[in-house]
Amino acid sequence: MATSTSSPDRRATDRRAARVAVAGALFLAVVVLTVFVHGLTGLDTGVREWMIERRNGGWTDAMKVVSTIGSAWVLTPVAVVVTLVLALRGPRSDALLVGLVTLGVLVLGPLLKLIIERPRPVDDRLVLVDSWAYPSGHSLTSMAVVGVLTVLAVRHLRARPARVAAVVVGAALVAAVGLSRVYLGVHWPTDVLAGWLMGAMWLAVWLILLDSRRARLAA
Repeated sequence: MATSTSSPDRRATDRRAARVAVAGALFLAVVVLTVFVHGLTGLDTGVREWMIERRNGGWTDAMKVVSTIGSAWVLTPVAVVVTLVLALRGPRSDALLVGLVTLGVLVLGPLLKLIIERPRPVDDRLVLVDSWAYPSGHSLTSMAVVGVLTVLAVRHLRARPARVAAVVVGAALVAAVGLSRVYLGVHWPTDVLAGWLMGAMWLAVWLILLDSRRARLAA
């Protein structure tokens, strides 16, 4: 009996430990990338030029649409609506998760840009942007906001095919948003990579904190 009752607790502890490890690894990756980002200009230039060489009218239109979808101007209202619905209909812990993750990236992205002050590419831009490059705000916001919505979908969907579909759609959207920023000429590839890593780390941190809080309340 002792083994059967302790097993769920042990599994929950293992999951939290795994999330802590993931968050730590993401943080380390962000630090390493940030330290060496100015030394990666050769790789940045090569990847960027490869994407620019493959531009065409259809792809350009599609990338502009995807980039718009991944902007804070679109994702923030979506997150606000989801937060309000969850706050009214529950569970409120999920509302808190979406709200904190979204609010955090809206502050974190601009703050990091001001600290690092990496210039954007100066040529071949297809859209106008007036801010620092690192990290990509679109990549950071889409990873965190789409990521948290995907996590909640997986938690609440019962059918396995539906959960798999949610993960595939979420991952594809995040990837497309990041790639669109390089394609449109407004970011270096490492800006996008940093945005993805920081968004994933921010989401992992809040999953750890709020799941630990939920476990303490349940105990």
